[in-house]
Amino acid sequence: MKIHFAVLAALISISLNAQTNTPAPLTAGEPIPLAGTSGRFDFIRVDTANNRLICGHEGNKTFDVVDLAAKKFLKAVPTGTSQDGAVNPKRNEYYVSGNDPGRMVIVDAGSLTVTAEIPLPAASDIIGFDSDSGLVHVCNDTAAEQWLIDPVAKKIVATISFDGKGVEDMAFDFKNKRLYQAVKGTNTIAVIDLENNQVLSAWSLAPDKGPHGIAFVPETDGLLVACAGKLVLFDCTAGKITATAAVAARVDEMTYDSGLHVAYCASRQGKISCVAVAANRLTPLGDVPDATGTGDIAVDPKTHIVWDAYQEDGQCFARPFAPAKK
Repeated sequence: MKIHFAVLAALISISLNAQTNTPAPLTAGEPIPLAGTSGRFDFIRVDTANNRLICGHEGNKTFDVVDLAAKKFLKAVPTGTSQDGAVNPKRNEYYVSGNDPGRMVIVDAGSLTVTAEIPLPAASDIIGFDSDSGLVHVCNDTAAEQWLIDPVAKKIVATISFDGKGVEDMAFDFKNKRLYQAVKGTNTIAVIDLENNQVLSAWSLAPDKGPHGIAFVPETDGLLVACAGKLVLFDCTAGKITATAAVAARVDEMTYDSGLHVAYCASRQGKISCVAVAANRLTPLGDVPDATGTGDIAVDPKTHIVWDAYQEDGQCFARPFAPAKK
């Protein structure tokens, strides 16, 4: 007899609660079907301006959009292979990193239609938008560099290169005009000055390796980095590691809720590791079950609901997780 993920998650949650007499850090809610789609996801994000979940749906070759208020799937935008998305609220646009061939796709957030494509020199991956400069940062998926794209002129205007073999996630600190970039190979975090887009320094993660998801902690000027089986906390003022905590292996993406001060790390082994974050301190809160193979996660800062996106039996879903009540 096959037990679906939602049933299994409920059974495990009940068992854990009975054993510890404490609520699980997250409780899975009712999944939202993304009808007519299939295949694995890459990065997912919360668009707070439009109250949506936006998903790079690599396997379906679409950019998927979910209405969070109505809990309704709006559209699978036919962008071609998509990895990640960024939001420009002023222009009401989405910027989507895409491949086959490498390109950045511009999607009108009102009509959910493709309005432009900007060719890139190679395959792309993580994407982020600098609201101050109006430039889009797109990571090269084949080399340690970022392309800076002017979405109005629709062209690459600069390239930032790093010492390393490739790049993973990025995190913006707009207050201090910094961008942090995880760099593979050298196992470092590159620090970029957003005023001139120059690399200022590279912080070592040693002895930890394999940086993937990262998140800025605005209330303490900290930076979280998900490495191989470890969550690392930097003090951004000193550029030094101040705390570490064990998390599930094979964490791909992570997200941070600055309101609850909790980090959520999505492991492709079927777990979400939850960690409380304070200045110079990380406290594991426990793991909650997730669909095996899922490494995609985001949090809504307004509602504190955590979201993932996954495929099960050929059908795709977006699923909410409610945090434990204090």
